[in-house]
Amino acid sequence: MSQIADQLPAERGPSERHIRILDAAERVFARSGFHAATMNDVALEAGMSPGNLYRYFPSKDAIVAGIAERDRSEIAADFAGLDPDKGGLLDQLEELGRFHLVHKPREKAIIALQIWAEAARNPQMAQMCASIDGTVEQGVTAAVAVARENGELPVNLDQARFLQAIFMMADGFFCRRAVDPEFDGAAGAETLFAAMRGLAQVLLLPPGQGEQP
Repeated sequence: MSQIADQLPAERGPSERHIRILDAAERVFARSGFHAATMNDVALEAGMSPGNLYRYFPSKDAIVAGIAERDRSEIAADFAGLDPDKGGLLDQLEELGRFHLVHKPREKAIIALQIWAEAARNPQMAQMCASIDGTVEQGVTAAVAVARENGELPVNLDQARFLQAIFMMADGFFCRRAVDPEFDGAAGAETLFAAMRGLAQVLLLPPGQGEQP
């Protein structure tokens, strides 16, 4: 087990029927928008009766919560799979970033943008976003800490500022992909990760401040 996996909780994924419903809901929400979509739309997309759908999810909010929790669990599992014995952690982080930012369907970014907007006025949605953000922060922080220990990153890296910068860049990337159908995700990822590696060399602690835990 990797040092990173040791710092992350075990996860259990949703059932096959839940996955089918969540996949259908994502397609409907991306196509019609969260507010315009109905439970009947989701049931039709999932190939089931509305009554059967309500056995699994009592509302659209519950479906969104299911989507958010599935994403969070997947992200946690992906970070748990990072392991310095498999190669450079920065390379593994880049591969993981490309998987979620570029190779996932664009609909994921569109839905995320809708959820972020809703979170600005809905405390429950805000809590869902905070849970996902916390999982990402926990995983990246653990990976960066190990990368500093093994010499991939400067030992005097200002880790707090470095993490803040890459989270802001990743959020911007996700938003751009959602709103611009012509956005070149592959090229954007090259820019994003080159910037990440460059920042790691300049966002350093002031001399004499000591190493950051």
